[in-house]
Order: sequence, then structure tokens, then C-alpha cells
Amino acid sequence: MKLKYLQLPPQALAESQATLLRFVRQEGDRRITKQALDWLDKLKPKMLSSHESSLVLAMRGKQVVGLFAVCRFGLQHSFLVVDKRYRHRGIGKSLTAYTCQLLPKLYVRVAMDNEASLALFRSLGFELVKASIGPTGKPTLWLAHGHWKPEDLQEHAG
Repeated sequence: MKLKYLQLPPQALAESQATLLRFVRQEGDRRITKQALDWLDKLKPKMLSSHESSLVLAMRGKQVVGLFAVCRFGLQHSFLVVDKRYRHRGIGKSLTAYTCQLLPKLYVRVAMDNEASLALFRSLGFELVKASIGPTGKPTLWLAHGHWKPEDLQEHAG
């Protein structure tokens, strides 16, 4: 069965939010912060209606096999999760490329020990823009794509 990529419409959030949370907790390899999970749990349709936030899904029929979630162009949260059984098939790359088409700019934070994610984002043209200590205490790299501005990071990325 072929995969379908779509942006979750705001009106569909309420019926799918619990499923998406369960998916991220189950497939996120404990790399998704509690703050990001709390954001997804409290996300409201109005927030998805803005051009700053998005939930992009990879679907196999009615089954979620991948998700890229973004809040405030990634300055607040951005996380990519692919079902373990579907990894190494280009799904993360496709989700990221789709999200880059939707948003004028996109920021991601990646722990320096997450070599697979760093390689994926670099392969799509993301630029390394800042190093910091991430929310989990690990050395983390900020990468940016599109019409990003250094001022955004100064203002929002600490």
C-alpha cells in the first residue's frame, strides 16, 4: 500500500489528537521532550490554523506511520517521528520536504548524538545556525531552512 502525505486540517485535530500522542510516545525513542508532548496534548485547532504551526502526517491507509510537528516555525517545538517498522524508507525525508514546502522557514533542534537526524536535515539543505545545550541537557544543534533570520534565534532560542 502506498503512503499518503498530508497536513492535518485543524478541524481533524480533536478526533486524532489522542492517537497522535500515543504514536509519538510509542515511536519517539524517548527523544521527544515532555514539553513537546505537553504542547501536542494541549494543541488547539486555532493554533494549527496559523501559518507558523503544522502537523504533517505519513499515512498508510488509516495508520499513522510518520509525523512532523512544528510550533512557531520550530522555534518552540519541532519533532519528527517515524514508526520503527517503516524507518530507512525515506519517510522522514518526505515529511520534512513536505513541511518545508508549507512553511516559509523552519527551525529544528537536534541532539548532536542523533547522527541520523542530522544527516537527514543536512541532506535537505538545512543550515547549521547555532549550537546550544538542549532541553534534555545534551549538546544540541539548531538547523534552519528557508527564509530564516538570525534574529529569530536570538529572540526565541536562548
